[in-house]
Amino acid sequence: MKKVLITGASKGIGEKLALKYLKEGYFVINLSRSAPKYDISKHITCDITDSKNLDLAFEIIDEEIGGIDLLINNAGLGMYESWLESEINEIRKLFELNFFSVIEITKKFLPMIKENRGSVVNISSVAGKVHLPYMGAYSASKFALSAFSNSLRAELQEDGVNVLDVIVGRVDTSFSDSVFGAKRSPKTPFVDSPEVLAEKIFRAEQNRRREIVFPRWYSFMIFLSKLLPSLYDRESIKKWKEANG
Repeated sequence: MKKVLITGASKGIGEKLALKYLKEGYFVINLSRSAPKYDISKHITCDITDSKNLDLAFEIIDEEIGGIDLLINNAGLGMYESWLESEINEIRKLFELNFFSVIEITKKFLPMIKENRGSVVNISSVAGKVHLPYMGAYSASKFALSAFSNSLRAELQEDGVNVLDVIVGRVDTSFSDSVFGAKRSPKTPFVDSPEVLAEKIFRAEQNRRREIVFPRWYSFMIFLSKLLPSLYDRESIKKWKEANG
C-alpha cells in the first residue's frame, strides 16, 4: 500500500485530497493542528511551522509507518492587505507557513521519497504566477513556492522523483475566512469545487505532470497579465476598490 502525507488535510482542499487518496487505496497521513472530522489512516497533531513538532512527526512516520511515497504540501494562509498597511509580523507568519515550512518538511521527508521514486506536490496559487494587488505578501510567498517547486524538480530529475506545481485559482472553500488583513476580496464569477480539483491533482500526480492550472480559465488571466500589464493593473485595482467601498 502506498503512503501519502498531506499537510492541512482537516478541511478544504486538503480534506478533499485525503478523501480522494483514501478512495484510491492509499494510506493517508494528515499533519495539522486539528484532527479531521472524517476517518483517516493516521492523524498527527502538528504545528508544521515548529521544527520540534516536525521532528516528532517524522519519528512517528518513520518508526510506525515506515516512510512515505508521496508528500502533498497543502497547508497555507492568505493575506488581503496593502503593503503599506500590512503588519510585518503577519507577513513573517505567512512566509513561515506558505514557504519555509514547505522547505523544511520536504527536506526532512525527501530521502524516503527518493527511495520510493515518489512525488512531491506543492499547492501553489495563481498568485504565484501573476501579481495581485492587496495580496502582495501572499503572492510573493507563492512566487517563492513555485520557484522552489521548479528548481527542486530539476535537481531530482535523475532520482526519478517528480514535483508537481499546482496553480490554484478561486475554489469553493473557507480560505477567505481565516486570512490576515482587513481588505475584502473581490467576488469571482466562476468558482469551481475542491472535489474536482482533488481529482485533477490525483490524475496529474499519477501522470507525473510538471504543473496544472485550476480552474483552467485562469491560464488566460495569467497570459493577459503578461500581454497587457497596465490594463491588468487598472482592472485589478478597480475590482478591489469596488469590493472595499
